[in-house]
Amino acid sequence: MALRRMLAAFLGALLFLALAPMAALGAFNSTDSSGFTASTYQVAAPASVGAAIACNGSNGKSATATVSAYSEVPRATGYRFVLTAPDGSTASSTVGPPSSGAVVLPAPLTRTSTSAGNRIYTLTVQGLLGSWSGAVWTLTHTC
Repeated sequence: MALRRMLAAFLGALLFLALAPMAALGAFNSTDSSGFTASTYQVAAPASVGAAIACNGSNGKSATATVSAYSEVPRATGYRFVLTAPDGSTASSTVGPPSSGAVVLPAPLTRTSTSAGNRIYTLTVQGLLGSWSGAVWTLTHTC
């Protein structure tokens, strides 16, 4: 009788060891969905910018861009202003967010092109949110 009990206990333990991993695997194989959603935010371009580009000299190889106003971009933490010359060289300025409701204006940007080329100068303005750059507002001027 003792031999039968030992044999039954041994077979029971063997059966448990064989079935336990399958039961555990079944517990980890179910799927479920969570309520987590992801979204993106797009930084808009300024709705309006008061700016002018003036040609310096008669050969059109230099120009100065002056910004007199720009509309605030929601959530923007700063603004980037870039003047691009016909040869692709740039002059840029980055300013912080408005201080006490007053818009911060950049200093005038001047750029001289190494060649007269097509004489088209481009001013771009972007809202910034941390390290993200927003959509671009653009002004072009031919000298």
